[in-house]
Amino acid sequence: MTRIALALLLSAIAIAQPAVSDAAVWNDFTTWLQHQQPDSKPNDMIQRYRANLLQQGVTEDEARRRMSVISNSIFTRRKGVEALWDKVFAGNDPIFIQTPSAIVMSAIEGRKPGKALDIGMGQGRNSVYLAAQGWDVTGFDPSQEGVRIAQSNAAKAGVKIRALAARDDEFDYGSSQWDLIAMTYVRDLSIRDAEIFSKALRPGGIVVYENGADTGNAVLRAFLGFQIIRFEDVETNPEWNPQHRIRIQRLIAQK
Repeated sequence: MTRIALALLLSAIAIAQPAVSDAAVWNDFTTWLQHQQPDSKPNDMIQRYRANLLQQGVTEDEARRRMSVISNSIFTRRKGVEALWDKVFAGNDPIFIQTPSAIVMSAIEGRKPGKALDIGMGQGRNSVYLAAQGWDVTGFDPSQEGVRIAQSNAAKAGVKIRALAARDDEFDYGSSQWDLIAMTYVRDLSIRDAEIFSKALRPGGIVVYENGADTGNAVLRAFLGFQIIRFEDVETNPEWNPQHRIRIQRLIAQK
């Protein structure tokens, strides 16, 4: 068989094979994820799935496409971020610091305790700390396992918190009911977040934020309608995967 004939044959085979839909890609990934052992390192799980695809004979290009679908879907499709973080929080070798965030501790110095909301509370390190300082704390996280651990940690510390399993795009932030909204190592904040938080905070309430920074100063610009009490953009060891130095942004902004 000539090279040209072989190329035509391979082309015909590729055309004959129907493309795997995004929905099917997502279903395959979540089904695979359900059968995996807990693992505190989400990147390791993702890479194992990619290796699994290649072992099944999926081409590099197709594997790359499917991983892109998963990356785009994991925070938007149901049972995606929930399932992933259930596995992470159930792992026994956490890659995140379990003590309260320094910026949260700094933000409440000299501030009268009130109602606090902890977005993406994880295992409850900041929620439990705030409750121990006299704050009335509500926290939520998409992971049922994270919420379970947060409730257990609160009980061990002898404090009460309200812990809910929810995604941040479905939680009702309400109006004029929070004195502090904290979000650490969840995602970048946006102008839309600033609008929601401004409505949800009582006068004088504060937003406390820390996360890795992949972009410019979009977070700072989003909160220019607030009083900026503190803003930092530094290269340091983060609270998530702290052995690697990355660019971090921290913000305390008051309504």
